[in-house]
Amino acid sequence: MSRAGRPGAATRRSPPLRVRLGRWDRRLLVAAARRRTPLRDRVMTTASTLANRSLLWLAVAGALSATGRRRPRTAAASGLLGIGVAATLVNGPLKFAWRRDRPPTDVAPLLPLPRTFSFPSGHAASALAFATGVTAALPAAGAAVVPVAGTVAYSRVHTGVHYPSDVAVGAAVGIGAGVLAARVVDRVRESSVHHPDAPDPAVPIPRQAVLLASPHAGSAEDLDVARAGLAAAGLTVVRTFDVGEVDELARHVDAALASGEEPPLVVAAGGDGTVGLAAGVVAGTAAVLFPLPLGTSNDVARSLGIPPDAAQAAAAVGGYRVCEVDAGRVDLAGRGALTFLNATTVGVNVAFADLATEKTVRDRFGGLTYPIAAARAVRAYRPFRCTVEHDGRERTFDVVHLSVSNAPVFGGLLGFRVPGADLTDGLLDVIVVERLSVGRLVLAVADAAVGRHRPVGRVHTLRVRSLRVACDSDQDVAVDGEVVGGLPVEFTVLPRAVRVACPRG
Repeated sequence: MSRAGRPGAATRRSPPLRVRLGRWDRRLLVAAARRRTPLRDRVMTTASTLANRSLLWLAVAGALSATGRRRPRTAAASGLLGIGVAATLVNGPLKFAWRRDRPPTDVAPLLPLPRTFSFPSGHAASALAFATGVTAALPAAGAAVVPVAGTVAYSRVHTGVHYPSDVAVGAAVGIGAGVLAARVVDRVRESSVHHPDAPDPAVPIPRQAVLLASPHAGSAEDLDVARAGLAAAGLTVVRTFDVGEVDELARHVDAALASGEEPPLVVAAGGDGTVGLAAGVVAGTAAVLFPLPLGTSNDVARSLGIPPDAAQAAAAVGGYRVCEVDAGRVDLAGRGALTFLNATTVGVNVAFADLATEKTVRDRFGGLTYPIAAARAVRAYRPFRCTVEHDGRERTFDVVHLSVSNAPVFGGLLGFRVPGADLTDGLLDVIVVERLSVGRLVLAVADAAVGRHRPVGRVHTLRVRSLRVACDSDQDVAVDGEVVGGLPVEFTVLPRAVRVACPRG
């Protein structure tokens, strides 16, 4: 009888890959259960429970945002967006495509078995998505978050509620989602800038710089890195002034200009308020202003096309061009005239600024100061009767908010735009908001966010060269968020008054 014909001599076929992987999964699951100790069990069950519904990661994101700093807030945004992407993939198509049952209960689970399918692990996906997004934006925070994320992922195997392959695939999905989220956040930040079509006086970027720094700016901790970037760009910082030393800065710039040497580059290292102070020094002179974005919103920098990363902007300034942009001037009774590049506001925005800059509020709420201050201001504010005069006309409104802006971009990372506005159009852009219903307010914000800018009732827009605003009650006026006086005031545009350093279009 031939060998092939002998009983039992048929060729043995290997089991399917899925079966073999299942066996390995089972072996690894049992091995993990054998490593259980009372201490490990407590650690793993606690980690797994804290990560339910991503509560652990929401708490970490809140802590990062509460610092009020740009990079931690960006890290929190990247991490949370990563969770959103990963959770959508894992808890939707992937679980239902595979429909894998949970591990058998003979490997005694330490936690109740969820009713959802087992493959892949949502906890692992969310944990690694958040950790990857945070690490991409803020490696120092990632060094602390990644081990915690790894613990959460492994805890799903240790507690017996997932197979190892569930966790491995979930972690891979999470890492991919985190990378994607970090790139999306970077793209949003980059797309929120505006490149002006500004006149070019054909002068080089000055190599001698003076620095006007705000120690309270939203990203003031990045100043040293930005200084290194300025040095790498071939600039020499000859002197540094605090924002409280603006008068000394003005004397220094005047002396430099009078000496006949190269006009200085005035680096405004802070937010829009710092840029406004520096603009008042530079306006009408040959000195050049460079807004170094270390603030919270950095609307002027965005309006000039300057990237939101201060170190990147500083390192690139040597290749920028000098252009001439408009400035606004506000004449206040009893205080004289002030120059601004961004905006002057009256109404609820001033009440918001008062709350947002109050030290006790900032110390208490940290990165949540802005939304909490906005909610309090809107709830408490009442309209006031306001008279607006322009182009020989006089109009009266019951105002909640009035802004006179020069820069076209506002709203920080959201990158809202004033339709048709530009830093070189020789016009000021006026927005008057009367009391709105919640529905209309949401509609106005949503339309601005997507760029449609549809007309909204009780929201009035004007484009003027000059303007006078008065009212029959005491109302504060804020320039770039700082209260500087009260109504009545007069506004005038100063065409091509400020030389600035901005990227080449």
